[in-house]
Amino acid sequence: MPADTDLDDLTAAMLPRVARLARHLCGPAAEDATQEAFREVTRAWPSFRGEAAPTTWAHRIAVRTIVRWSERQQRRQHHEPTASQLDLRLDDAVVADFAEQPFARLAAAERRERVHRAINLLSPPLRAALLLRAIDGMDYAGIAATLELPLGTVKSRLAAATVLLASRLQDLAKP
Repeated sequence: MPADTDLDDLTAAMLPRVARLARHLCGPAAEDATQEAFREVTRAWPSFRGEAAPTTWAHRIAVRTIVRWSERQQRRQHHEPTASQLDLRLDDAVVADFAEQPFARLAAAERRERVHRAINLLSPPLRAALLLRAIDGMDYAGIAATLELPLGTVKSRLAAATVLLASRLQDLAKP
């Protein structure tokens, strides 16, 4: 275990990035996936040899854990969640905001929902590569290293994800 790096500081620094990825990949189960990711980082911490930056090393473990978590969740879910499962509530600020510009906000929300739905319809391998690129801003080499894939596989997955999204969302560009 490296003496100059504190595990608590490392996880605190990584939390926003890991939680954001978990929200995109795991939806309502994001907190559980984030917790699982940090459990894996903590479990593996004694084996950290310092060959990479602690954040790089821990991020790779967290991403792989979240991707696996997402794949397991998708296999378990065969139905649409009900409103009670999602615990839907409207707070006063949302209602007031909506009242100011209801149609513009509704149209934007519908577009955003369609994009999220289209992303969620991608297979877990395509979705993971796309989200690491779009949300985390990783380059191809970083995605390949994180997912432990050849560079060509990452490029083909990103291309396939882009083509599928474009075909599913082509009518969004029309006025």
